[in-house]
Amino acid sequence: MPSARAGDGTAIAYESAGEGPIALMLLHGWAGSRRYFEPMVDQLDLDGARVVSIDLRGHGESGDWTQPYTNEQIAGDVVSVADGLGIDGFVAVGFSMSAKFVQFLPLVQPRRVRGVILVAGCPAGAVALPRAMLEDWYGRAGDAARMAELTASFASRPIAEDVLARFGRDAARIPRAALEQTMELCTTSSFADRLDALDLPALVVGGRHDPLFTPDLLRERVVAPLHGARLALLDAGHEVPVEQPNELAAVVEAFIAGARPAISAVRSMGSAGA
Repeated sequence: MPSARAGDGTAIAYESAGEGPIALMLLHGWAGSRRYFEPMVDQLDLDGARVVSIDLRGHGESGDWTQPYTNEQIAGDVVSVADGLGIDGFVAVGFSMSAKFVQFLPLVQPRRVRGVILVAGCPAGAVALPRAMLEDWYGRAGDAARMAELTASFASRPIAEDVLARFGRDAARIPRAALEQTMELCTTSSFADRLDALDLPALVVGGRHDPLFTPDLLRERVVAPLHGARLALLDAGHEVPVEQPNELAAVVEAFIAGARPAISAVRSMGSAGA
């Protein structure tokens, strides 16, 4: 598995497919890995995009991490992968928890990030989740079957058995400390007051039946703070990339096609200021 070296030497594993002119950098959700996106990536036109799926540190094949996670560190890891692949600018794609990290990326890398796609995504502000619920989630660490069960509980459509089993196996490998620290970062950090500085193409994709980040929450706390963001709702629960991979791929391709002029304009401005 290829990897890039982060600034502190940690290996950040990734998988790359396609050689299209627009690069998509994919960040998985809580307890996930780069493989979570495979059903969607299989449906994308890879003649039009280069897709790079990344394992957060402590997840998948990336190196372990014992210090608290930070938004700055995750942004740096993504850029390290992009640098290793010779990718200058990219569209950042984040699912669930990582939608928060993706919103932070252009705040610290405005020249590199040409657009954002937030799937069933966490807002930039703090999120209150019941402590009892979180303790139940953490208590599933190391148990593939119970991790898969948790994912299935947030879906409104059947998930392919092999996909669900693969998620469970990958999730069971993640240390409890990483599960707790990433969730802590996701729920407690806030940079919502900085989003006014962003002006780039943005797509928010949600599930009509998502019990975690409902359509109303997405409209109020994710779409509204992003200038000109578009909201697309699919017939899914929270696990959009594996419930509706074909439909998500189609929405992503439409966004890329529509945003291409703006992405090109940002590229020109970024190059001029480099």
